[in-house]
Amino acid sequence: MLIYAGIDEAGYGPLLGPLCVACSHWSIEGESDPLAPPNLWKTLSRAVCRTSKDRRGRIAINDSKKLKGNGENGVHPMRTIERGVLAALSLQSNVDALYTDSELFTRVGASDPSTIAPWYCESTALPWACDAPQIQIACAMLRRAAIDASVAGHGMTCLTTDADEINEAARQGMVKTSVPWTLLIQQVTQLRARWPDAAIRVAADRQSGRMRYLDDLLRAFPNDRIKVIQEELRESVYQIDSAKASMVISFTVGGEMDHLPIALASMTAKYVRELWMDRMNRWFAARVTNLAPTAGYVKDGRRFVGLIRPALVASGLDESKLIRTI
Repeated sequence: MLIYAGIDEAGYGPLLGPLCVACSHWSIEGESDPLAPPNLWKTLSRAVCRTSKDRRGRIAINDSKKLKGNGENGVHPMRTIERGVLAALSLQSNVDALYTDSELFTRVGASDPSTIAPWYCESTALPWACDAPQIQIACAMLRRAAIDASVAGHGMTCLTTDADEINEAARQGMVKTSVPWTLLIQQVTQLRARWPDAAIRVAADRQSGRMRYLDDLLRAFPNDRIKVIQEELRESVYQIDSAKASMVISFTVGGEMDHLPIALASMTAKYVRELWMDRMNRWFAARVTNLAPTAGYVKDGRRFVGLIRPALVASGLDESKLIRTI
């Protein structure tokens, strides 16, 4: 059996809201080479595809940037992403329904945002962007395809860190690129703890445009033997051998095009972040008249902060817990 996982992030660049690093986990029955994992789009082609405009009504799994809509014609921008994430989550438990975003955060191991700041207190009902029957159909379709292909989906995990934690890391001298790397290593460590005796392939998108990761991996896994398989312009690949098992980890430019688990991780990270941002936008909209929502990116985030600052002051809240410094 091969454990095949993908890691990706959402929210690296914004001024506001969390950084989310997600991992999707799959197991493949039979002998599989960690250096050559199967193409899960092909394996699960009865149920999944890469585009939201599929005539067969299959579930789109792709880079979240390609699947988020623009809200035209009354279609929720997150409809395609929500459908894919909730369908994939159902493989883990055979449960089609999650009723609030708090349940989702618990399922994927994300922080409870209501304990972090007042503007994250109001939960959101799920499904958020789809009708419940759409989710139920997608769940059933993906479960049948996975069973027939001898592929098991083990859900997703999503680690989150918000402005206050990011700012504290900066005060301790951590550079911005180290924050997502730290969360990535936490995800890999959790994978190895969950499947200590299995062969594991971890596929990740390239981190900060770097080609070489050996030194960072040696620091993260000092007791293991690490071998460089390749370090090339498009992809860097390493083999990490522990006393119990071997793991291959790759960092690929545009990795979400090669590895379905990365694409699903991208969707999961985006979904969790957007739900956090929805809570923030609703809380401030209740306190500032005619406040347009924000996605938290720098230019619009500054606009948003300028408009909400009086509400922050009136509520006695510290804006350093809202606004990132790096």
